[in-house]
Amino acid sequence: MTLIGKKLKVMHFVSGFKNGGVEQVVLNYTSLLNKNYNIEESVIYQHMADPEKLRLSRQIGNRMYQIPFKKTHPIKNLYATYNLIKKQKPDIVHAHMNLVNFFPLMVAKFLGVPVRISHSHIARDNVNSKLVPFFKKLNMFFATDLMACGEAAGKYMYGNKNFTILYNAIDQSRYQFNKEYRKEIRQRYNIDKNTIILGSIGRNVKQKNQKFLIDIFKDYLKINNNAILFIIGNGELENELDQYIERKKVKNKVIRIKGVSSTEKFYSAFDVFLLPSLYEGLPVVAIEAQASGVTTLLSKNIDKSAIYSENVKLLPIDLGTSYWTENISLNENRNIPITFLNNYNIEEQYTKLFNYYQTLLK
Repeated sequence: MTLIGKKLKVMHFVSGFKNGGVEQVVLNYTSLLNKNYNIEESVIYQHMADPEKLRLSRQIGNRMYQIPFKKTHPIKNLYATYNLIKKQKPDIVHAHMNLVNFFPLMVAKFLGVPVRISHSHIARDNVNSKLVPFFKKLNMFFATDLMACGEAAGKYMYGNKNFTILYNAIDQSRYQFNKEYRKEIRQRYNIDKNTIILGSIGRNVKQKNQKFLIDIFKDYLKINNNAILFIIGNGELENELDQYIERKKVKNKVIRIKGVSSTEKFYSAFDVFLLPSLYEGLPVVAIEAQASGVTTLLSKNIDKSAIYSENVKLLPIDLGTSYWTENISLNENRNIPITFLNNYNIEEQYTKLFNYYQTLLK
Protein backbone atom coordinates (compact mmCIF):
# COMPACT_ATOMS: atom_id res chain seq x y z
CA MET A 1 0.00 0.00 0.00
CA THR A 2 3.06 2.26 -0.04
CA LEU A 3 2.69 5.27 -2.32
CA ILE A 4 5.11 5.30 -5.25
CA GLY A 5 6.90 8.57 -5.89
CA LYS A 6 7.68 11.58 -3.75
CA LYS A 7 7.58 11.11 0.03
CA LEU A 8 4.85 13.20 1.66
CA LYS A 9 6.25 15.34 4.49
CA VAL A 10 3.94 16.36 7.35
CA MET A 11 4.79 18.37 10.46
CA HIS A 12 2.42 18.14 13.44
CA PHE A 13 2.56 20.94 16.01
CA VAL A 14 1.22 20.14 19.50
CA SER A 15 1.44 22.09 22.76
CA GLY A 16 2.88 19.20 24.78
CA PHE A 17 3.49 15.50 24.46
CA LYS A 18 2.31 13.87 27.66
CA ASN A 19 -0.77 11.70 28.28
CA GLY A 20 -3.49 13.88 26.80
CA GLY A 21 -6.10 13.08 24.18
CA VAL A 22 -4.49 15.16 21.43
CA GLU A 23 -1.22 13.27 21.77
CA GLN A 24 -3.08 9.95 21.61
CA VAL A 25 -4.91 11.01 18.43
CA VAL A 26 -1.60 11.95 16.82
CA LEU A 27 -0.08 8.60 17.83
CA ASN A 28 -3.09 6.59 16.64
CA TYR A 29 -3.02 8.12 13.17
CA THR A 30 0.73 8.47 12.61
CA SER A 31 1.40 4.86 13.64
CA LEU A 32 -0.66 3.56 10.71
CA LEU A 33 0.24 6.30 8.23
CA ASN A 34 3.96 5.67 8.80
CA LYS A 35 3.46 1.92 8.44
CA ASN A 36 1.38 1.93 5.27
CA TYR A 37 2.31 5.01 3.24
CA ASN A 38 5.36 6.77 1.82
CA ILE A 39 5.25 9.52 4.41
CA GLU A 40 7.64 11.31 6.76
CA GLU A 41 6.07 12.77 9.88
CA SER A 42 7.54 15.07 12.50
CA VAL A 43 5.96 16.07 15.82
CA ILE A 44 6.99 19.40 17.32
CA TYR A 45 6.15 19.92 21.00
CA GLN A 46 6.98 22.45 23.72
CA HIS A 47 6.57 21.15 27.27
CA MET A 48 8.62 18.36 28.82
CA ALA A 49 7.38 15.18 27.18
CA ASP A 50 6.29 11.98 28.87
CA PRO A 51 9.29 9.64 28.34
CA GLU A 52 7.15 6.62 27.47
CA LYS A 53 5.01 8.57 24.97
CA LEU A 54 8.18 10.01 23.43
CA ARG A 55 9.71 6.55 23.09
CA LEU A 56 6.53 5.17 21.55
CA SER A 57 6.25 8.02 19.05
CA ARG A 58 9.84 7.53 17.89
CA GLN A 59 9.30 3.77 17.73
CA ILE A 60 6.43 4.17 15.25
CA GLY A 61 8.59 6.37 13.05
CA ASN A 62 7.87 9.96 14.06
CA ARG A 63 10.70 12.50 14.24
CA MET A 64 10.38 14.35 17.56
CA TYR A 65 11.54 17.95 18.17
CA GLN A 66 11.16 20.08 21.28
CA ILE A 67 11.04 23.87 20.92
CA PRO A 68 10.84 26.67 23.56
CA PHE A 69 7.47 27.30 25.24
CA LYS A 70 5.69 30.11 23.37
CA LYS A 71 4.15 31.67 26.50
CA THR A 72 7.49 32.31 28.20
CA HIS A 73 9.73 32.51 25.11
CA PRO A 74 7.53 33.64 22.18
CA ILE A 75 10.42 34.93 20.05
CA LYS A 76 12.54 31.81 20.64
CA ASN A 77 9.47 29.69 19.85
CA LEU A 78 8.92 31.44 16.51
CA TYR A 79 12.63 31.31 15.67
CA ALA A 80 12.83 27.55 16.38
CA THR A 81 9.62 26.97 14.40
CA TYR A 82 11.04 29.00 11.49
CA ASN A 83 14.30 27.03 11.47
CA LEU A 84 12.55 23.63 11.60
CA ILE A 85 10.09 24.41 8.81
CA LYS A 86 12.79 25.97 6.65
CA LYS A 87 15.06 22.94 7.13
CA GLN A 88 12.42 20.20 6.78
CA LYS A 89 10.48 21.83 3.92
CA PRO A 90 7.17 20.06 4.75
CA ASP A 91 4.31 19.72 2.30
CA ILE A 92 1.84 20.08 5.15
CA VAL A 93 1.88 21.78 8.55
CA HIS A 94 -0.88 20.32 10.73
CA ALA A 95 -1.44 22.38 13.91
CA HIS A 96 -3.17 20.75 16.90
CA MET A 97 -2.76 23.70 19.30
CA ASN A 98 -6.36 24.91 19.19
CA LEU A 99 -6.68 28.67 19.71
CA VAL A 100 -2.96 29.25 19.11
CA ASN A 101 -2.71 27.20 15.91
CA PHE A 102 -1.78 30.46 14.18
CA PHE A 103 1.70 30.42 15.76
CA PRO A 104 3.16 27.67 13.52
CA LEU A 105 0.69 28.37 10.68
CA MET A 106 1.88 31.99 10.43
CA VAL A 107 5.50 30.85 10.04
CA ALA A 108 4.44 28.15 7.57
CA LYS A 109 2.58 30.72 5.45
CA PHE A 110 5.62 33.03 5.45
CA LEU A 111 7.82 30.12 4.28
CA GLY A 112 5.38 29.09 1.55
CA VAL A 113 4.14 25.76 2.94
CA PRO A 114 1.31 24.88 0.52
CA VAL A 115 -1.06 23.14 2.98
CA ARG A 116 -1.64 24.56 6.47
CA ILE A 117 -4.26 22.85 8.62
CA SER A 118 -5.82 24.37 11.74
CA HIS A 119 -7.20 21.51 13.86
CA SER A 120 -9.66 22.24 16.69
CA HIS A 121 -9.75 19.76 19.57
CA ILE A 122 -11.78 21.97 21.95
CA ALA A 123 -15.31 23.38 22.12
CA ARG A 124 -14.79 26.06 24.79
CA ASP A 125 -12.37 28.91 25.60
CA ASN A 126 -9.12 27.83 27.22
CA VAL A 127 -7.34 31.20 27.07
CA ASN A 128 -8.30 34.77 28.06
CA SER A 129 -11.79 35.28 26.62
CA LYS A 130 -10.89 38.77 25.33
CA LEU A 131 -8.28 37.23 23.04
CA VAL A 132 -10.47 34.40 21.72
CA PRO A 133 -12.17 36.19 18.75
CA PHE A 134 -8.81 37.60 17.61
CA PHE A 135 -7.09 34.20 17.87
CA LYS A 136 -9.88 32.49 15.92
CA LYS A 137 -9.54 35.02 13.08
CA LEU A 138 -5.76 34.54 13.01
CA ASN A 139 -6.21 30.75 12.80
CA MET A 140 -8.54 31.09 9.83
CA PHE A 141 -6.36 33.69 8.13
CA PHE A 142 -3.14 31.65 8.24
CA ALA A 143 -4.72 28.24 7.55
CA THR A 144 -5.50 26.94 4.08
CA ASP A 145 -7.81 24.26 5.52
CA LEU A 146 -9.90 23.87 8.67
CA MET A 147 -10.34 20.66 10.67
CA ALA A 148 -12.02 19.62 13.94
CA CYS A 149 -12.54 16.50 16.05
CA GLY A 150 -16.33 16.96 15.98
CA GLU A 151 -19.21 19.30 15.13
CA ALA A 152 -19.05 21.22 18.42
CA ALA A 153 -15.29 21.81 18.22
CA GLY A 154 -15.56 22.91 14.59
CA LYS A 155 -18.44 25.34 15.10
CA TYR A 156 -16.76 26.74 18.20
CA MET A 157 -13.51 27.51 16.36
CA TYR A 158 -14.70 28.38 12.86
CA GLY A 159 -18.34 29.48 13.17
CA ASN A 160 -20.13 29.00 9.86
CA LYS A 161 -16.97 28.28 7.84
CA ASN A 162 -16.64 24.86 6.22
CA PHE A 163 -14.44 22.41 8.10
CA THR A 164 -13.52 18.73 7.86
CA ILE A 165 -14.10 16.35 10.77
CA LEU A 166 -11.24 14.00 11.64
CA TYR A 167 -12.67 11.57 14.18
CA ASN A 168 -10.67 10.72 17.30
CA ALA A 169 -10.43 7.14 16.08
CA ILE A 170 -8.76 4.28 17.93
CA ASP A 171 -7.78 0.65 17.40
CA GLN A 172 -11.08 -0.63 18.80
CA SER A 173 -10.06 -4.29 18.85
CA ARG A 174 -7.33 -3.37 21.35
CA TYR A 175 -9.92 -2.08 23.83
CA GLN A 176 -12.46 -4.89 23.60
CA PHE A 177 -13.44 -6.49 26.89
CA ASN A 178 -10.94 -9.13 28.00
CA LYS A 179 -11.57 -11.42 30.99
CA GLU A 180 -7.86 -12.00 31.50
CA TYR A 181 -7.15 -8.25 31.63
CA ARG A 182 -9.94 -7.86 34.19
CA LYS A 183 -8.49 -10.64 36.32
CA GLU A 184 -4.92 -9.30 36.00
CA ILE A 185 -5.76 -5.74 37.12
CA ARG A 186 -7.93 -6.89 40.02
CA GLN A 187 -5.22 -9.25 41.24
CA ARG A 188 -2.55 -6.56 40.89
CA TYR A 189 -4.47 -4.22 43.19
CA ASN A 190 -5.90 -6.94 45.47
CA ILE A 191 -9.52 -6.25 44.53
CA ASP A 192 -12.17 -8.92 45.08
CA LYS A 193 -14.09 -10.04 41.98
CA ASN A 194 -17.36 -8.88 43.59
CA THR A 195 -16.12 -5.35 44.26
CA ILE A 196 -17.54 -2.69 41.94
CA ILE A 197 -14.84 -0.60 40.29
CA LEU A 198 -15.67 2.92 39.14
CA GLY A 199 -12.96 4.36 36.93
CA SER A 200 -11.92 7.64 35.33
CA ILE A 201 -8.96 8.48 33.12
CA GLY A 202 -7.73 12.00 32.46
CA ARG A 203 -5.32 14.74 33.41
CA ASN A 204 -5.67 16.30 36.88
CA VAL A 205 -6.88 19.70 35.65
CA LYS A 206 -9.94 21.83 36.39
CA GLN A 207 -11.58 20.85 33.08
CA LYS A 208 -11.93 17.20 34.17
CA ASN A 209 -14.00 18.17 37.24
CA GLN A 210 -12.47 15.43 39.40
CA LYS A 211 -13.61 16.87 42.75
CA PHE A 212 -17.16 16.32 41.53
CA LEU A 213 -16.10 12.78 40.61
CA ILE A 214 -15.00 12.25 44.23
CA ASP A 215 -18.36 13.60 45.44
CA ILE A 216 -20.21 11.16 43.17
CA PHE A 217 -18.14 8.29 44.52
CA LYS A 218 -18.69 9.30 48.16
CA ASP A 219 -22.46 9.33 47.54
CA TYR A 220 -22.30 5.97 45.76
CA LEU A 221 -20.60 4.40 48.80
CA LYS A 222 -23.81 5.11 50.75
CA ILE A 223 -25.59 2.81 48.27
CA ASN A 224 -22.84 0.23 47.92
CA ASN A 225 -19.86 0.31 50.27
CA ASN A 226 -18.16 -2.53 48.37
CA ALA A 227 -16.76 -0.21 45.71
CA ILE A 228 -13.41 1.23 44.64
CA LEU A 229 -12.61 4.29 42.51
CA PHE A 230 -9.66 4.35 40.11
CA ILE A 231 -8.38 7.76 38.98
CA ILE A 232 -5.69 7.42 36.31
CA GLY A 233 -3.72 10.48 35.29
CA ASN A 234 -1.52 13.27 36.58
CA GLY A 235 -1.43 17.03 36.19
CA GLU A 236 -1.13 20.41 37.81
CA LEU A 237 -3.92 19.79 40.35
CA GLU A 238 -2.84 16.34 41.55
CA ASN A 239 -1.79 17.53 45.04
CA GLU A 240 -5.05 19.44 45.43
CA LEU A 241 -6.99 16.35 44.32
CA ASP A 242 -5.14 14.13 46.82
CA GLN A 243 -5.99 16.59 49.61
CA TYR A 244 -9.66 16.58 48.58
CA ILE A 245 -9.72 12.76 48.65
CA GLU A 246 -8.39 12.88 52.24
CA ARG A 247 -10.85 15.59 53.25
CA LYS A 248 -13.75 13.51 51.95
CA LYS A 249 -12.46 10.51 53.95
CA VAL A 250 -12.37 8.13 50.98
CA LYS A 251 -8.60 7.67 50.70
CA ASN A 252 -8.80 3.95 51.53
CA LYS A 253 -11.34 3.51 48.70
CA VAL A 254 -9.56 5.47 45.96
CA ILE A 255 -6.66 4.12 43.91
CA ARG A 256 -4.65 6.93 42.32
CA ILE A 257 -2.40 6.01 39.40
CA LYS A 258 -0.27 8.91 38.20
CA GLY A 259 -0.01 7.68 34.62
CA VAL A 260 0.26 4.51 32.56
CA SER A 261 1.67 3.87 29.08
CA SER A 262 -1.46 1.96 27.99
CA THR A 263 -4.94 1.93 29.47
CA GLU A 264 -6.79 -0.89 27.68
CA LYS A 265 -6.48 -3.39 30.54
CA PHE A 266 -8.06 -0.96 33.00
CA TYR A 267 -11.25 -0.53 30.96
CA SER A 268 -11.80 -4.29 31.18
CA ALA A 269 -11.37 -4.11 34.97
CA PHE A 270 -13.82 -1.20 35.37
CA ASP A 271 -17.54 -1.77 35.93
CA VAL A 272 -18.44 1.87 35.26
CA PHE A 273 -16.46 4.62 33.53
CA LEU A 274 -17.19 8.24 34.51
CA LEU A 275 -16.14 11.51 32.86
CA PRO A 276 -17.95 14.48 34.46
CA SER A 277 -15.94 17.13 32.56
CA LEU A 278 -16.80 20.82 32.66
CA TYR A 279 -16.09 20.91 28.92
CA GLU A 280 -14.46 18.77 26.23
CA GLY A 281 -13.88 18.74 22.50
CA LEU A 282 -14.30 15.06 21.87
CA PRO A 283 -12.52 12.97 24.52
CA VAL A 284 -10.53 9.95 23.33
CA VAL A 285 -11.12 8.17 26.66
CA ALA A 286 -14.88 8.19 25.99
CA ILE A 287 -14.23 6.46 22.65
CA GLU A 288 -11.94 3.90 24.30
CA ALA A 289 -14.40 3.18 27.12
CA GLN A 290 -17.24 2.43 24.70
CA ALA A 291 -15.07 -0.02 22.77
CA SER A 292 -14.68 -2.01 26.02
CA GLY A 293 -18.44 -2.25 26.57
CA VAL A 294 -18.22 -0.70 30.05
CA THR A 295 -21.16 1.40 31.29
CA THR A 296 -20.05 4.93 30.36
CA LEU A 297 -21.38 8.04 32.12
CA LEU A 298 -20.39 11.31 30.45
CA SER A 299 -21.06 14.95 31.22
CA LYS A 300 -23.71 16.61 29.04
CA ASN A 301 -21.00 19.13 28.16
CA ILE A 302 -19.36 16.53 25.91
CA ASP A 303 -20.11 16.55 22.17
CA LYS A 304 -22.98 14.09 21.51
CA SER A 305 -21.18 12.83 18.41
CA ALA A 306 -18.81 10.98 20.79
CA ILE A 307 -21.58 8.41 21.33
CA TYR A 308 -21.44 5.31 19.14
CA SER A 309 -22.64 2.52 21.47
CA GLU A 310 -25.68 1.72 23.60
CA ASN A 311 -23.85 1.78 26.94
CA VAL A 312 -23.52 5.57 27.26
CA LYS A 313 -25.50 8.16 29.20
CA LEU A 314 -25.03 11.92 29.07
CA LEU A 315 -25.74 13.45 32.48
CA PRO A 316 -25.90 17.01 33.85
CA ILE A 317 -23.29 18.22 36.31
CA ASP A 318 -25.23 21.25 37.51
CA LEU A 319 -27.96 19.24 39.26
CA GLY A 320 -25.74 17.47 41.78
CA THR A 321 -24.33 13.98 42.27
CA SER A 322 -27.63 12.12 42.67
CA TYR A 323 -28.22 12.04 38.88
CA TRP A 324 -24.92 10.21 38.54
CA THR A 325 -25.30 7.70 41.37
CA GLU A 326 -28.81 6.81 40.15
CA ASN A 327 -27.37 5.92 36.72
CA ILE A 328 -24.57 3.70 37.95
CA SER A 329 -25.48 0.27 36.60
CA LEU A 330 -23.51 -2.65 35.19
CA ASN A 331 -23.46 -3.93 31.62
CA GLU A 332 -23.96 -7.69 31.88
CA ASN A 333 -23.25 -8.33 28.18
CA ARG A 334 -19.65 -7.18 27.82
CA ASN A 335 -18.61 -10.33 26.00
CA ILE A 336 -20.69 -9.25 22.99
CA PRO A 337 -18.20 -7.58 20.59
CA ILE A 338 -19.00 -4.08 19.39
CA THR A 339 -19.47 -3.50 15.68
CA PHE A 340 -16.43 -1.90 14.06
CA LEU A 341 -18.50 -0.15 11.38
CA ASN A 342 -18.34 3.30 12.94
CA ASN A 343 -16.47 6.59 12.63
CA TYR A 344 -14.11 5.78 15.49
CA ASN A 345 -12.41 2.78 13.91
CA ILE A 346 -8.83 3.86 13.13
CA GLU A 347 -8.49 1.17 10.45
CA GLU A 348 -11.05 3.05 8.37
CA GLN A 349 -10.13 6.60 9.29
CA TYR A 350 -6.37 6.75 8.76
CA THR A 351 -6.73 6.06 5.02
CA LYS A 352 -9.25 8.90 4.82
CA LEU A 353 -6.70 11.24 6.42
CA PHE A 354 -4.01 10.29 3.89
CA ASN A 355 -6.44 10.76 1.00
CA TYR A 356 -7.42 14.12 2.49
CA TYR A 357 -3.77 15.19 2.58
CA GLN A 358 -3.35 14.08 -1.05
CA THR A 359 -6.46 15.95 -2.16
CA LEU A 360 -5.30 19.17 -0.52
CA LEU A 361 -1.91 18.98 -2.24
CA LYS A 362 -3.53 18.45 -5.65
